[in-house]
Amino acid sequence: MPRGRMLDKEAISQSRKLSELSNDTGRLIYTWLLAHLDSEGRFSADSAVIKGNVFPRIKGMTLGKIEKSLIEMSNVGLIILYQIDSDKYLQYTKFREYQNLDKNREAPSKIPKPTEENIYSGTNLTNSDLVPPSEVKLSEVKLSEEYAEFILLTPEEHQKLVDNFGKSATKRMIEILDNYKGSSGKKYKSDYRAILNWVVKRYEEETGKKFGDKKDYEVKVKMKTDNQGREYAEEIK
Repeated sequence: MPRGRMLDKEAISQSRKLSELSNDTGRLIYTWLLAHLDSEGRFSADSAVIKGNVFPRIKGMTLGKIEKSLIEMSNVGLIILYQIDSDKYLQYTKFREYQNLDKNREAPSKIPKPTEENIYSGTNLTNSDLVPPSEVKLSEVKLSEEYAEFILLTPEEHQKLVDNFGKSATKRMIEILDNYKGSSGKKYKSDYRAILNWVVKRYEEETGKKFGDKKDYEVKVKMKTDNQGREYAEEIK
């Protein structure tokens, strides 16, 4: 694993979720822990492991403070907390959106991914403390998944594309955007919006197929560039 991770100033300084944490202890844990995440944005959620690896020389960073901050981060949607057997883990919810991962340098994650059945909320967990899937939905976290080397979509976004354009067209649109991003180095805040903004038209030109009669997908947007040079689509109300 690389010696560190990218700390995106927009993701940190302008983060509404980070501002919702009750104190700077949680914000410090979130930013320092980032450097220790694996290629999927996962790490142990055992407060003793975090203390020993992330804060070995900070005496005031107690296990209780770490545990409380993890719960807060989970409650505002910064991380997912989950438990498999007796082991507790965490996953950053927008890890891949702000990291340029080199697959040749990254080792595959050894930590299992979260599922709706193993997400939890609470401290000093036992099996009875696990929150039922009906109360905590993984889909509600809107965790992005990798559908191609450079494409991130939530399962809901991908399904919307399939519903509106079909599996074959969706696959080709993802390929178009993936090739463009890979060759140009362009980044988008939302690959889903980029597909709606211009990839659909490119696909129509390529195939001669028109989706103009499908109103469900039509979203009027304008392209903007953030202070990191990434293009993103802003919906026009």
